[in-house]
Amino acid sequence: MTRHLVAKIEDLEVDTMQKVIVDGEEICLAHAEDGEYYAIGDICTHEEYSLSDGELWGLDVECPAHGSRFCLLDGSVTGFPAVIPAKVYKVEIDGDDVYIKH
Repeated sequence: MTRHLVAKIEDLEVDTMQKVIVDGEEICLAHAEDGEYYAIGDICTHEEYSLSDGELWGLDVECPAHGSRFCLLDGSVTGFPAVIPAKVYKVEIDGDDVYIKH
């Protein structure tokens, strides 16, 4: 796995998300209410909508289209209609830099 610089810590306020692209993959980078950074596949597994356009609910991200929810910790489905988990990525903070391992 390679580390990819995707943001600076000041780029994302707590309880916000943004889409980043790593090796052609769209990834939702989230700064959750627990103060931690998480990365999950940005495309909803139910239909092709961008999760980074949705909302954070604690450690879950909700798709803006049909309300599917996914856990930021492990990608598991926490709200239907999605049934397929989302891929998660390891995030590392190094100084002011945010990296995703891919």
